[in-house]
Amino acid sequence: MSMKNIVVLVIDTIRASDLRANNGLGTISYLARNGTNYANAVAPGMWTASTHASLFVNQRVSKIRNVSKNFFKNGTYKIDPWMVKTKFLKDDATTLAQKMHNRGYNSVLFSCNPFLTSFTNLALGFDRTYDLWMDSNLKYNKSLVKKLSVIINGGAQARMAMFRTSNIMTSMLPKPIMDKLYMDLRNRLADGVASADGTYRLDRGAKDANKAMDRYLTYNDPSKPSFIFTNYIEGHENYPISKRANLKQDKWLYLSGIEEMTPEVTDKLHKGYLKRLGYLDARVKEAISILKSRGTLEDATVVVTSDHGQSFGEHGLLYHSTFPYQEIAHVPLIAVNYKNGKMVKTKERVEQPVSLLALHKSLLDIASGKDEYLDGNLRSGKYLLSEHTGICEGWDESLLRMLKSRSKSAELIYRAKSRFNIKATAVYSGDMKLMHYFGKRKDELYDLSRDPGEADNLIDSNRSVAKDLLCHAAPRMQTKAC
Repeated sequence: MSMKNIVVLVIDTIRASDLRANNGLGTISYLARNGTNYANAVAPGMWTASTHASLFVNQRVSKIRNVSKNFFKNGTYKIDPWMVKTKFLKDDATTLAQKMHNRGYNSVLFSCNPFLTSFTNLALGFDRTYDLWMDSNLKYNKSLVKKLSVIINGGAQARMAMFRTSNIMTSMLPKPIMDKLYMDLRNRLADGVASADGTYRLDRGAKDANKAMDRYLTYNDPSKPSFIFTNYIEGHENYPISKRANLKQDKWLYLSGIEEMTPEVTDKLHKGYLKRLGYLDARVKEAISILKSRGTLEDATVVVTSDHGQSFGEHGLLYHSTFPYQEIAHVPLIAVNYKNGKMVKTKERVEQPVSLLALHKSLLDIASGKDEYLDGNLRSGKYLLSEHTGICEGWDESLLRMLKSRSKSAELIYRAKSRFNIKATAVYSGDMKLMHYFGKRKDELYDLSRDPGEADNLIDSNRSVAKDLLCHAAPRMQTKAC
């Protein structure tokens, strides 16, 4: 059996429900109908770095120390909010890309995501990496980038120095004035960063990713098969919403109660998100066309998926990196096979829950010739886990801690971040799903077949079912509940 090309297209931050509703996703919906659609796939993590790290090293999120650290603790482990320099994998980690290389593949990463770059070690093992986020986004406002470069390049130490100096200089201000100053600076910073890196624009690097892919395939060594991994970040907040709407897109303003998360607000945010998804659908079509024209699809498996979903008000949540409800944990997973440049129309819909974590071994099985199509151990797990190990937005914890006694808004945001900075693990088996909070809040149990919106918590009337789910997963969860 000849070695197949393997292509993984990660559409960052796309939830399965929006694919199911089609929502203008003509190309992706076509792939789902004609390929193999894993209709109940779950992400191993609740944000970019956690899911990608899990997939790349074939481990649960909570077992990977560098992505399950407490990022909201006393300034110890901070993720730079703009140019991410945090190492999410150890320098000696053996990754999926490295294993592909060892099997004779040319492996390449095209990333529009600041969390998925050479800086963060998530590009470990790839023969070639295109860190497209920097060139694709910072070009929009170079003067502002230059002004912010000291804070960016200085990282956590520069921020802490700025925070301490600002705190001393404003120590005599009355609390109401301090609160207004803090909120004004927070909003200005959010708008400034968005203006600098283009996050309100429709395109956030997808065009550049496809152009880079085309150039790479033009000059790539055709004697070796290709492992191509691409991340499109357009689905991520912030969204292209008219400035006339005067709509804040800072999720912590809503989760803290400073801004009211009304249906009107979440509807506008969701529409902005869908606008981006429609744009991405066209870029996926373009990518497939490029792969076909360059001969990559003569014999290939193409996987379309996402690292996590996105919440728009469901369960009182907004965006992601929070608890693993379906809006965030349930992601698309589509596999399409090509022979002689044409799609093999399997037209298969798999209802059994599967985890993206299993992609690691499944892709290697294809690479080694064990399987011709994506499947095998992908369906083998009876109990699946989706984990939230704490929030990733801990960069301003030190500032919030300094100001919470002097600013009501800072206090509310600090409390909100602390409230969501707890572990929560979803355990899936068949139609049942347990949300386990390790004693920090009441567990939840749902029958997803009749309650896909997770509105009816069955925990009180079905504790035996919940215990069965928990205890079968307990050896992997390190919980004392069993």
